[in-house]
Amino acid sequence: MERDLSKLHKGTDGFYYDDYVQPDKPEVFIGRLVSTGWWNKRKRNALICNFETEDGRKIALFAFQKETGLYGPRCGNVNFKQAETDTLWKCEIKMTRTGHCTWASAEPIEKEAK
Repeated sequence: MERDLSKLHKGTDGFYYDDYVQPDKPEVFIGRLVSTGWWNKRKRNALICNFETEDGRKIALFAFQKETGLYGPRCGNVNFKQAETDTLWKCEIKMTRTGHCTWASAEPIEKEAK
């Protein structure tokens, strides 16, 4: 039986871990992009974007390719295929009509100059 890896984080060693999870409720959070990795299943590809939030949570969001060719949340023109790690993002998760959570938007947050 094939193991469903869609909710797991792929580590740098090639193994999958349970530490990054998909949101199960609508929310807005600020998180640091710590890694990205490719996921595919039945000819469908997505870029998994792993974030660490200010309160220590580890969240994995799926960026599917849009008609524009960009890999990002449902709204906006952010391309996480080219996003740098260690950058801050304000992300919004919304509930769909079918009861699933989806990545709705992402805005970069500039680091404050000291």
